[in-house]
Amino acid sequence: MNHLGLVSLVVCACSVPVFSQDGADTPRRDQVPIYQVTVEQRTIRAVNYGQRNEPTKIDFQGTVLLPKARGEAKVQGKAGTVEIDAKFENLESPARFGPQFLTYVLWAITPEGRPVNLGEVLPGASNSAKLQVTTDLQAFGLLVSAEPYFSVTRPSNVVVLENIVRPDTAGKVEQVEAKYELLPRSPVAARPVELQTSEPQEGKKLPLNQYEAVLALYQAQNALQIARAQGAGRYASDTLQKAQQLYQQAQKLQADKAESKRVVMVAREAAQSAEDARTIAMAHNHQ
Repeated sequence: MNHLGLVSLVVCACSVPVFSQDGADTPRRDQVPIYQVTVEQRTIRAVNYGQRNEPTKIDFQGTVLLPKARGEAKVQGKAGTVEIDAKFENLESPARFGPQFLTYVLWAITPEGRPVNLGEVLPGASNSAKLQVTTDLQAFGLLVSAEPYFSVTRPSNVVVLENIVRPDTAGKVEQVEAKYELLPRSPVAARPVELQTSEPQEGKKLPLNQYEAVLALYQAQNALQIARAQGAGRYASDTLQKAQQLYQQAQKLQADKAESKRVVMVAREAAQSAEDARTIAMAHNHQ
């Protein structure tokens, strides 16, 4: 069974969870981040793919937060849906941006500025990743952001990749003026960080399936924290309680050494329910 190598994150002498598929010992989580929601405006390029049956390509360029990151996607319209086959390189661990960031998400942004979560992007041992998804959207821009959990419904302000139109990209190009709800980095996480890698050493290492289970549990914990911070306990108590119960069930499965994919499944359901609770609470807050 393959084991994960060692990665350490140095940040203000604080203990934080560090996740990378280059791997680590069982991570610690001593820091509880505080979240607030703000609104920021970004502009990206969108392409209308819906009127084409032939595939076309679009590139991804790293932002100032991750300038070495890059990628490309093959996009093709088929029978009312659009297929996206994306691959990325130099996508370093999201933990470099702060302890609350545990994963990456690929987003489609409509010309009206509506974000749609297309799926989780998990970099492998070589900091590369692939994702194949479909969407009912016809015109959209694409970006990748670091997130506290996979089921978020709004991108964070930690945007690491944005699509750029190639000279041979086919389709009508549109300008997107998008406003996003943001989960900004905490003051501690915003300070400079340094990643250090080392060769595997003696001691307990996490195999890939256990790594995925622990990561799913931490994402669920983040989702619950954010939902509570946004008033879900007041406005969506039943949904929040369901999320908490699912999270506890996932914890018990892990403690009982159940199959890792069962832990992942229940933990991800907990994160999704917590995001539902947060969304309900935000709707009340905006009334």
